[in-house]
Amino acid sequence: MKGSTMGWFTEGSDHEGYVVCVFADGMYGSGGKHRQISLMTPEGKTVWMDDTDPDSVVWRPPSQVVGWKVACSCEPFNKHVILDPFWTRVWDPADEDFTGGRIYAGDPSSDDPEYVSDREDLEPLFIERWKQHVAPDLHVHTISTLGDQLKKIEAQLDAAVAAARADGLSWDKIGRAYGITRQGARKRWDALGPGVPAGPEGN
Repeated sequence: MKGSTMGWFTEGSDHEGYVVCVFADGMYGSGGKHRQISLMTPEGKTVWMDDTDPDSVVWRPPSQVVGWKVACSCEPFNKHVILDPFWTRVWDPADEDFTGGRIYAGDPSSDDPEYVSDREDLEPLFIERWKQHVAPDLHVHTISTLGDQLKKIEAQLDAAVAAARADGLSWDKIGRAYGITRQGARKRWDALGPGVPAGPEGN
């Protein structure tokens, strides 16, 4: 798994995971500037300044964060998902309990809520949830990659058998080299056509 300036990604997956701040009205936030968190919708759309509405709100202070969730930008599907569970913000460090879903991120004047994903003790918790989300795609990628490799190896093997037969090597020797019987070797490669000469009966 590799990190990025935004969050996490892994080879073989077009997903990018990161932590979003949750506000009481159901809106989310990610990134921003000092003491201001960029507002985003549940669909992952950043709320931009509306030139026609000077009162439009695009930033919120960290003091309004009530908790956090893991989000994922799923590029191949052009969608954004917010994943459960929800980690609740607590205001007393003594109340922090990871297994209970409670995280302390400083007093109301702190901007720590924006950076909880940077905490070394919390990052594994968030990443594990994201890895569960991307696991199906990673399995598909592994199967596809290994399948491609296997096809290339099988093509090379077929060519090697064809060359061996062309040079007069018997099915018995080919079978033993591959770890199967003479009959098994002949059954496997005899159907390949002119590229693998049949040879004399029994060879």
